[in-house]
Amino acid sequence: MDNKLDLNLLKLFVAVVQCRNLSEAARRTGMTRSNASRQLKALEQAVGAQLLRRTTRHTEVTEAGQLLYAHGLRMLEEMEMACASIDSLGKSVRGDVRIRLPTGLGHLYLTKVLLQFAKEYPDVSLRVLINDFIGDVVHAEVDLALKITSTPPDDHVARRICNIAWSLCASPAFVAKAGDIESLEQLIKCPMIAPASLGKRFDLKLEKDGMQLVMRATPRLQSGDYPYLLEAALAGLGVALLPRYAIWRHLQAGTLKEIMPQYEPEGVGNGLYLLTAPNRYTTLATRTLMDYITKQISTHEPSWRRLP
Repeated sequence: MDNKLDLNLLKLFVAVVQCRNLSEAARRTGMTRSNASRQLKALEQAVGAQLLRRTTRHTEVTEAGQLLYAHGLRMLEEMEMACASIDSLGKSVRGDVRIRLPTGLGHLYLTKVLLQFAKEYPDVSLRVLINDFIGDVVHAEVDLALKITSTPPDDHVARRICNIAWSLCASPAFVAKAGDIESLEQLIKCPMIAPASLGKRFDLKLEKDGMQLVMRATPRLQSGDYPYLLEAALAGLGVALLPRYAIWRHLQAGTLKEIMPQYEPEGVGNGLYLLTAPNRYTTLATRTLMDYITKQISTHEPSWRRLP
């Protein structure tokens, strides 16, 4: 391999892999299609291996191409972050941050936090993904992810922000119709509203003073959209299993009532974590956003705790 590999060739190759289309990759990198084709041939000669197989319909990446793409993507990201960090020396915080939020906390709380951050740091560009199903920050191509879990992944750098408590709740209208729900037998008879990530059937665990009750639950309504679950509970459609950050205001206002409050239910996860990729330098913009989110949550998190 040529030790003087041109980063511009690498940037073109990464664009081709991502677009699966030579014309679009050429447009992204400011080249003509014919020039891009010549540059790719030069890159293959430089590395001494075929990187792409071109057919009439699409472009396939060879095994050598997959290796170069994985390393090349990291190299370009590191170069971009280095430039952003150098540019920010002695200046205001600037740069790009790609962040992934879990759906519930994202829609119900963090979107407002990020909008305020954008106002306070106008030189930081945000790309916000709200999705519960991104596996890791490297393959998801994000700089920072927030995750609610009881077991943070070992292959990430995980910083615990706060505990996440869960609650069973229902509207006053539902309780008036169903009667006071004070036992597992009464709870089993109620329609259940729960996050889709728990599965179509799951063991609902309730704990009190080290004693645990387990109920096999088959929810009537499920979704990954937590605002929908909250609306379903407020509409009196059943007993909902929701995180306390989503319902604490409704509990205070009396628009929702806690069911069997002496028991602590187990939800999707008991902690909120900030995740970053290992062996990747975090930019000043990313670190600033991490600190901002942590500070904002710390001011509201006491309201999310279980009542004594």
